[in-house]
Amino acid sequence: MHLSRLLLSHFKNIDDASLEFSPGINVLYGDNGEGKTNLLDGIYYLSVCKSFLSVPERDVISYESQEATLFGEYKMDSGIPEKISCTISRQGDKVFNRNGKRYEKLSLHVGLIPVVMVSPQDTSLVYGSGEERRKYMNFLLSQTDPGYLPMILEYKKLLHQRNRLLKSDNVPYDVLEAVDAALSSRGDQIHAKRTELCHLLQPHVIHYYSLLSAGKEQVGLRYDSDLNCDNMATLLVSNRQKDMTLQYTSTGIQRDDIYFSLGEHPLKICGSQGQQKTYLLALKLAQFALIRQMKGLSPILLLDDVFDKLDAQRVSHLLHLVAKDGFGQIFLTDSNKVRVEEIIHALDGPHRIYRVKEGVFYK
Repeated sequence: MHLSRLLLSHFKNIDDASLEFSPGINVLYGDNGEGKTNLLDGIYYLSVCKSFLSVPERDVISYESQEATLFGEYKMDSGIPEKISCTISRQGDKVFNRNGKRYEKLSLHVGLIPVVMVSPQDTSLVYGSGEERRKYMNFLLSQTDPGYLPMILEYKKLLHQRNRLLKSDNVPYDVLEAVDAALSSRGDQIHAKRTELCHLLQPHVIHYYSLLSAGKEQVGLRYDSDLNCDNMATLLVSNRQKDMTLQYTSTGIQRDDIYFSLGEHPLKICGSQGQQKTYLLALKLAQFALIRQMKGLSPILLLDDVFDKLDAQRVSHLLHLVAKDGFGQIFLTDSNKVRVEEIIHALDGPHRIYRVKEGVFYK
């Protein structure tokens, strides 16, 4: 599977672009702030129905425009092309179409065109709150399991309903027990899926980190959850009085987290910037491998400014990794033209290069 053609109109600083891409390596180079990352975000948007940067919808529309449009044509492994289009209006409307037919729910689209984004913003996975790492698990599972996204949305709805009940002056116990039963069922299912995900992810992370670092350090990944100790129904009952006092639900999968380690220590505290970036690269490559394993096709790999803070040896290992068979279509941004030429020479395969200047793309 690969993206063969992309049209963007009034998307961020890209006023109008019509681009064709190689099924192999696609390199975008230019100074910072010219539109390289915006193009990657457009590709990401067509796959995930939202910006990678988690900005309000109105902020992806050019300042003087009322709507942005995106169109992507994909050549699938089956030989059947897929045409995905999207219109985002400043009034808040967002419409996605697949081969000319509008989606009733955007959740039905997520996972059709899998994508993996590697970006400087990934540092939030190390330094951010547990919410960032829960979003990571939700995103990965949403791309590999069609039933997961509706399940997590239902859980959040039930959790909001339970917290509203806990704030009532007189909590109706029959209603609370009914909500608890539904919440417990969803919570146990989500916990099981996240447990399996982290179990499958860990060996890939260890493998890719070892390749990128030439085996210099040992890393680990652990899934932390209240439900590792007991099922959700038991936890809700045992914490009910506490929850009524606090007026919110104090236990459940909304408190889940992933612990990243370097040796025997937390990556956040003991890892250098280079080690942390190497870990995040290994995590995203592990994500790529897992999607390929579970869906039977290679995601589109978006590498945004990945070489900063990596030493020459780790850059070399990364390039050799992505040059191997199985990595499919890759989009890569860099501000260094000399390094771009070195990358193309090192990868030695089908490629296309665009120079980016003020939202315009030149071959």
